[in-house]
Amino acid sequence: MMLLALSGIRLDAQDADVARAVWRGDVQEALHLGLGRLDRVASGERDRLAVLGQVLVQALLVAGREEQAEELVQKQLRLFEGMPRSQVRWMSSMDRGFLFLHLNKPGRAAETFNVVADAEDAPVALRIEALAGLAKAMQAVGEHRRATRTLAHAVNLAASSTPVVQRLLEAIGLELRTARWLRQFDDLGGSACDGAMERVTATTLRASAATLQSMPGVVQRLHFLAALMEPGLGQPGGTAEVFDILRWCRERRLVQMEERGRVEAALALLEQGNGHAASELLGSLGVDDVRQQHHRHAIELRYCASRLHAMQGRHADALRCYRQHAQLTLTRLRSELTRVPYSRFLEHQERAEQSDADQLRLPLRYRRAYQFILDQLHDKTLSVRRIAAEIDVTERALQMAFRTHLGLTPAEVIRRLRMTCIRTELQHLSGRESVLSVASRWGMANRSTLAQNYRQQFGETPTATSALISLAEGASRIDLRDRAIDRIADRV
Repeated sequence: MMLLALSGIRLDAQDADVARAVWRGDVQEALHLGLGRLDRVASGERDRLAVLGQVLVQALLVAGREEQAEELVQKQLRLFEGMPRSQVRWMSSMDRGFLFLHLNKPGRAAETFNVVADAEDAPVALRIEALAGLAKAMQAVGEHRRATRTLAHAVNLAASSTPVVQRLLEAIGLELRTARWLRQFDDLGGSACDGAMERVTATTLRASAATLQSMPGVVQRLHFLAALMEPGLGQPGGTAEVFDILRWCRERRLVQMEERGRVEAALALLEQGNGHAASELLGSLGVDDVRQQHHRHAIELRYCASRLHAMQGRHADALRCYRQHAQLTLTRLRSELTRVPYSRFLEHQERAEQSDADQLRLPLRYRRAYQFILDQLHDKTLSVRRIAAEIDVTERALQMAFRTHLGLTPAEVIRRLRMTCIRTELQHLSGRESVLSVASRWGMANRSTLAQNYRQQFGETPTATSALISLAEGASRIDLRDRAIDRIADRV
């Protein structure tokens, strides 16, 4: 619902009635208005139709009408004909990202959202949406740190946007943190167990809802999450608000929101030891083994089934369900985690953090010079003269400061940083782009200079790096999978 509300902001004044219906949570009305309009609006208004179509794709998914959503995505592809190639790529990637996210295929969703999130020439509003979708996908696949960083980047981009966009992103951040707490049983990194994960309070969620009164659908979602965080949820009468909001979803035929809410509420109730209320919320879905295993929320449902059986003293059934839960979790790791994409904006953040130590070794004025280098590293015109002018010192003073405190000249710092960035991209892209196109993004257009500097720093050519999958990346994924297997084996 929150991603749908965020997309609705892009609808112009001509389709403001659709946006308002979305924000109220009246998705069926939004579909009635929008789908008819798609067929009536002149084909010359491609940009307007493309945005309206994207909002309606999400609305169909929220309403549980997946087949119609897929048909509309195909119709959108025909509409995109004649639009600039880059725009077609961005718009189609967003549509597929929402589809994959709805089908609970977070790895594939992350791949497609990242196409837009990493495109610096894409419209800011579209990048913000893509980053929010990417953060949700990262969270679903267990990459919590990257999810947090991704959403933080969206918040930075939204600094010049309207206040409602900023408040929505804050609400999405709270939703991600709450979802992580609810799924702490599946936290492979163990942070939930060691107390490092801070629980979102009901007060914080309700305060966020108070800032978004113009979007009743989002307000209901935040109040629902707040109800799950109330300490008295498992007590008699503690689920009244939960059931009221689920009834509100059902009345508006918000199938996805209601279904997801039931699973989340069941997890929260099981955490508080209230198996009866959890079973009541899940209904037939809580006891139908076949339906559970083929459900988009199969991992959570098998876990719930295991806990419910254990509470009833049926330990053999509890162990069987937990083994199935563990197997589904491992399958998710194998099929989805390997699809997590390389993101240049995240790499930039990592590089900035790693460079903090070097910056602190410099006098205060020259730290600004180092930061300027990091910010302009992609610019092929970056030079010692430009850096010196930026901080208003002579080139000689700049050279002396860097050599004295870092043991390197500014030119050597630039060269080393660029080579490191090029190597990182070549390792992650694994031959999908030419060496020169990657190097050009980092201000290196001369092939011979690139080869010489690269070999001097790493002892191999850029082509040799490009031909191999990064061993570090492979080892990291294997290590993560092994740790996941060990943790699940311990639980079983």
